[in-house]
Parts: sequence; C-alpha cells; structure tokens
Amino acid sequence: MPEDIRIRPSARVVLLDDADRLLMLQIHDPSATRGPNPITADFWLLVGGGVQPGETYEQAAYREVVEETGIRDVSIGRCVWTQEKLVSNPAGELELVVGRFFVGRVAAGTPVSFSGHEPLEASTIVGYRWFSHDEILAREADETFLPPGLGGLLGDVLNDAVPAPVSLTR
Repeated sequence: MPEDIRIRPSARVVLLDDADRLLMLQIHDPSATRGPNPITADFWLLVGGGVQPGETYEQAAYREVVEETGIRDVSIGRCVWTQEKLVSNPAGELELVVGRFFVGRVAAGTPVSFSGHEPLEASTIVGYRWFSHDEILAREADETFLPPGLGGLLGDVLNDAVPAPVSLTR
C-alpha cells in the first residue's frame, strides 16, 4: 500500500431502539461507484463518520449520532466490530478508513432530525428507516446494506454473541 494514503479513523453506531430496531441512513452517493471497493450509488448505512483530532472513537460515535440524527439521549456501548477499508473519498483520493462500530441504544419512538447535517451529509443522506432484524435479512439480497453481511452480524449483536470486537476486514 502506498505510504501517502491518508488514514481516516471512523466511528459508526449500531443504533438500536427498545424494540431492537436498527436505524439506517438511506444514502445516494454516485462517488461510491468508484475507487478500490465500489458499490452501488444507493445504499443503507449505519450512523457515523470520521473521528476528529483529540476525540476518542466513543466520543466521535456520540457526536455523529447527534449530528446525523439530532438524538442526544443515546447510550453508546461497547465496540462490536472493527474494519479497515480502502476507499476513494469524494475528491477521488484514496483513504484507509480504520473503523470501529459501537452499539448505541435509544428509546423507541425517539424522533430523528436532519437539521444538524453538514453540506456533504445533506447532499447524500436522502432518508432514514428503523429496520427490524427480519426486515434486513429479507431485503439484503436486493438492497445494499453496509457493512456487508449486516443481517448476520446484527443477529449476533442481538443475541449477545459478540464477546470481543469482530474484524470485518476482508
């Protein structure tokens, strides 16, 4: 791997409500079709984003939930997954995303607001939905959910079968 590739720490949240429904952001991003790991331009993504300088992964996870959903009353729990993935950013530059995925909990019926979105988020996040585990399993053959294999991964989280963080790096 070239030495000049920027490393971008990232924190994502498996944001579950009291009914174990998972909040997913609906994304439309044509730049996702390019780069070393291309996917479709339309996909579902967990809440989260980059870790800012001086911030821990956990702090970034909380901040991203607030920024992307407007939800402040959230409990950020343990890290369940890790991932390193080479991506092409919107400017076309290669980055190595070093991600950690945390479980977050909110009350069922907690309202979601997009008012805190930054310009890039506002241009790519087109909606959201709370999914049951069964809905994800039924839809992931026809729609793109990230991370890949989310249905099985989420099942392990819901069954408390993740004693230590699992690497999603392929």
